[in-house]
Amino acid sequence: MRMRTESLPRAKSRPAAARRRPRAKLTRRMLRLAAYGIASAAAISGSTYAVESGWADKQVTLVANRLIQITAQSGFRVRNVLVEGRVETKSGDILAALKAERGAPLLDIDVAAAKARLEGLPWIKSAEVERQLPDTLRVKVEERKPFALWQLGQRLSVIDREGVVIVKDNVGRFADRPLVVGEGAERRAAEILDLVASEPAISKAVDAAVLVSGRRWNLRLKGGIEVRLPEEGMDAAWHRLARMERETRLLNKAITAIDLRQPDRVIVGLTPEAAKAPQGPGEST
Repeated sequence: MRMRTESLPRAKSRPAAARRRPRAKLTRRMLRLAAYGIASAAAISGSTYAVESGWADKQVTLVANRLIQITAQSGFRVRNVLVEGRVETKSGDILAALKAERGAPLLDIDVAAAKARLEGLPWIKSAEVERQLPDTLRVKVEERKPFALWQLGQRLSVIDREGVVIVKDNVGRFADRPLVVGEGAERRAAEILDLVASEPAISKAVDAAVLVSGRRWNLRLKGGIEVRLPEEGMDAAWHRLARMERETRLLNKAITAIDLRQPDRVIVGLTPEAAKAPQGPGEST
């Protein structure tokens, strides 16, 4: 995935003295701890009223908010948002998830909550959010990779390798991805598609993988042939079909189905025309 770093338009340059402010690692938690110490000192009077009434907690919040405003007045405000790793996610969706408007107090940004909101966006698998004092939010995202198309009924969705649905609309541009069909097929897509890919000579003939009753797979080939794999031992069955194709060019024959569910035999279904044709000596179905 192509990685890129983006930023909001920069604000007007600050005086050199302002740019030289020390980049101390202040956080809202640290400010609340400082506020708590201030409020606690004010509350110590030999009485528990300040704690039991909630007065101390209110003072902590008030003092912390005041400290944040002081830092904001000193230049610790959001002026830049740098984003790395965005490809499919819209920049507006990232900014909305951050809830960090330009000019907002930098130390008032809840980076943990912002991270959680970002990871709730369809394309984003993981995210990191950090403050860079005095005026920057740096965001790094890892987006999900479109792995396959999943069909359930008449609805198509794009899924990642873990079976997570990424998008349900405008999936046409992902038409080159392999197709899995059926309830639960999205969660098991990797197992069947990895197996199909293990035999490149015949994998290109596979049009779709259909999960049957949540237990086993049928493969639809581009020529209309259906390959029925067993519930157990499907790896061996698929490799056996690849060997047969190399030796007999089976997939080029006039057949409609190849049943590999029995470990000791292969049952082949003929097209109606081939079934009616007279068989030569030694030929059988």
